Parts: sequence; C-alpha cells; structure tokens
Amino acid sequence: MSQIAITAGLGAQAGREGVAKSDILFPSPAHAAHSGRHVGALASTELITVAWLTDALQLKNSHWPAIESFSSEPVMLTDFDVLVRLHLKYQASVESDAAGDQSPAPASILAKFSRPLPGPEWAEFVRQSLVREASAYQELTNHYACRIPGLLFAAAGKKHFNLLLEDCGGQRFECRESPDEHLSEHEAVLQELAQLHGCFVRTSPASAPPWQLRQREYARLIAHHYRRGVDALRDAYSGWMGPEYFELIEAFSDDVADWHRYERHMLTLTHGDARLENVLLQREGGNCRASLWGWKLVGVRNPMFDVACLLSNDLSYVARNNSEPVLLQRYCKVFEQSGTQYSLREASEDYRFHLFAPLIFNICASGFLKDSVAQNGELMKKIRRNCMAIVDWDGMGLMEKRRNVIA
Repeated sequence: MSQIAITAGLGAQAGREGVAKSDILFPSPAHAAHSGRHVGALASTELITVAWLTDALQLKNSHWPAIESFSSEPVMLTDFDVLVRLHLKYQASVESDAAGDQSPAPASILAKFSRPLPGPEWAEFVRQSLVREASAYQELTNHYACRIPGLLFAAAGKKHFNLLLEDCGGQRFECRESPDEHLSEHEAVLQELAQLHGCFVRTSPASAPPWQLRQREYARLIAHHYRRGVDALRDAYSGWMGPEYFELIEAFSDDVADWHRYERHMLTLTHGDARLENVLLQREGGNCRASLWGWKLVGVRNPMFDVACLLSNDLSYVARNNSEPVLLQRYCKVFEQSGTQYSLREASEDYRFHLFAPLIFNICASGFLKDSVAQNGELMKKIRRNCMAIVDWDGMGLMEKRRNVIA
C-alpha cells in the first residue's frame, strides 16, 4: 500500500499574502521539485488565482493547458473544511491539448480547503488528519474499491491544507423530512461501504500502512476527549435529550478505552466518519450513486463501525427501527461478493457493539465545539439518536460481557 511522504522546503511562494511555506504532498515532492512548480497552500478558497490553479493542475499533468478563468460554486461547509466546485476555462482547447493517451483537462474540479481552528491545541491533530486523508485518496485511486473523487493535488502548510479533486458529479444530501423508511441515498452509501470493506477485508494492523488509524493505539486519547465532551454537555443537554440518555453517556465514560481495546475478529479499511455529510450524491433517473469524501479518520476497524455511524446518525428513530434488518442483510450480500463470508447474525452482533462508535465521535465533537454546543441542534439530535440505538440493542449489556473478555 502506498503512503504519502512529507518533504519540507517546497514553498517557493512563502511570504506572499495568504500563502504559507508548505509541503506538496501529491504529486510526489520529488516530482514537484523536478517540474520547478512550487505551489504553496492557500489560507482560503477566496485566494485561489488562475496562476495558482494552473501550476497545481500542471503538476498532475503537464500537458494540460493554462487556465484562463474560473468560477466558484459552494458545495459544502463543515466545522473543519470547505468544499467548492471550480468551473474552469482554458487558454487553449482542452481537446487539442490532449496528446496521445493523455487524459483531457477537467472542465470542473472540487477544491477542499481547511478552515481556521478554534484553538492551537488542535493544529497538529488536524494536520495529521488531513495528511491521512490525502494518503487515503491516493490509496483508493489505485484500487477501485468504492466511488471517490480522484486526487489531483494536495499541499499542507503550518495552518492550511488544500486538496484538489476530480469532480465526479453530485451534490450534498438535503432532506427536511423525517420519513419512516430509509431512502435510496442510504442504500447508495451502504453499497459503497460494503464494496470498500470487501476489497480490504484482509487488512490487519500489522499489514496496514502507518497513516491508517488503529483503534487500540488511541484508546486513552479518545477516552480523555470523550470525558471533555461529557463535561461540555453537562449543562447543555437539558431540553435536547432526556436525563436517562445523559446517564448512559456518563456511564459509558469508564468504558471508552476498553471499547477501543476489544480485539475485533474481522478487520478492514474503514472510512471512519461515514455520515451523509461526507457524501456527494448523483441521481440519474430513479438511480442514486454516492461518492465518499472526508477521509480524515480512515483506519483499520470492524466493517460495522462505518455501518453503525451511517444508520445511527442519519436515520430517524422510526426509520432506523423499520430499516435496520433489510439494510444489514443487503450490506452482507454486497460484502460477500468479495469472497469472504459475513453472516447476518455475525454482522448484527458487530453492529450492536459498534453503535457506540458514532456516540463516541459526537461526544468528542461536543468537547471540540464546547463554546457553541448548546446551540448545535444537529449535533444534539445525532447524540439522542445514538443513545436510542444503544438502548434498543442493549449495547451496554454487550459491553459488560465483552469487558470481561478484555479484563
């Protein structure tokens, strides 16, 4: 498996406004140095210029013509980054510049830029996460495991991180209703996750490259941030969720590290943050296709880690209860096309245990967003859904049994 290496000293544009001394992560630093194009990481999408775009894209393919102009279309905004679609116009004909078997220059691309952090203590964590994401795009581009935007360019500065990606179409998910059943969008995402997991099902912590997260290595760190999240929620949850759910959240504080240390018997490459916020959806007639992005938490885990994150976060209580059996069965059917058996009974037990995964993520996020968590209704809604799912499946009962195994 491939890994992106970081080489310092490639930021020739350092010192210019909005441009920090930075490392080109992709294409390779050696390729960038040889080409003579040293493209620094920009602080925001508003600072993109035709010269910067031309240099960045010609690092990927020197045959692509220079850009004459571009327009920007917002796609998605999160607490960590912003995603925009750039529509490109070239100085020369795209077709005439495609020599031989060279791919034509793209008419549009996706640009993902990091946003300012709420505090300096998060700088290194976010930097590592974004480098991990660039590594994941490069790895997955070499394996058709699931539908993703291809990586064109990546650069990391001390405070800024830029990704340029292929535009495979699609828009973010928007639904103001709360249907009683799952939607075609959920099926499309589950299809991609099953294909991803099936492709890498023989991955192990020993064989995986260093950039992939391992749960056991971060047990204490995550437990610490979980407790910080509980503290942030203590005065904010009233009115958003029942006290019985907050009691569950508090009670699980002592189990977070052990939950991470439990030895999973089936491991694969997982997205790590499988929510509809990290998906672009493309509809053609009655069909729906999903492209996965947002790979900052990619790592070696049980497949149900991603499935639990998707269903527990993005299905209402009624829809989850009505849809879980059919969605889990459909997932297993697609997964087993890889040649590895994963029975519905086994998957359901793993799903039950991994319903804690989205809760852990959202409680940790509460600590990160502590100054605004009381106003974050979307986060509170997800935490409430997470708790309801754990109660429905008696997750705490299973945690008690498996804690004895860990001990």
